[in-house]
Amino acid sequence: MKKIIVSTIGIVLAAGAVSAFAGKADRESLAQCTADIESYYGDSTRTRLRSIKRSSGETHLRLMVNPKDGENTVVVCSVGNDGSSSLANGDGVALITPKAEQKVSYTQ
Repeated sequence: MKKIIVSTIGIVLAAGAVSAFAGKADRESLAQCTADIESYYGDSTRTRLRSIKRSSGETHLRLMVNPKDGENTVVVCSVGNDGSSSLANGDGVALITPKAEQKVSYTQ
């Protein structure tokens, strides 16, 4: 009986530790996205987190943004594992992209 209780407590503690690390990474991503949004829209911009989606190599945060002199808008902030971030509006149009991705070429 003791083995079952000790094993259960160990599993619960391990699961709690994993979620605590994920929470810290999400808070860091949110802080980075909020700073990017404030630099794009202005310092008096309010943001509310709507959802977080994780995929391989990136975290996508969907935020409701309320600029001081504008309407509410949805912004999707993508943060890569390397720390690079990009902003796009709700329709997927890029607002801010990482420096390495700003090169555009067009060939016919």
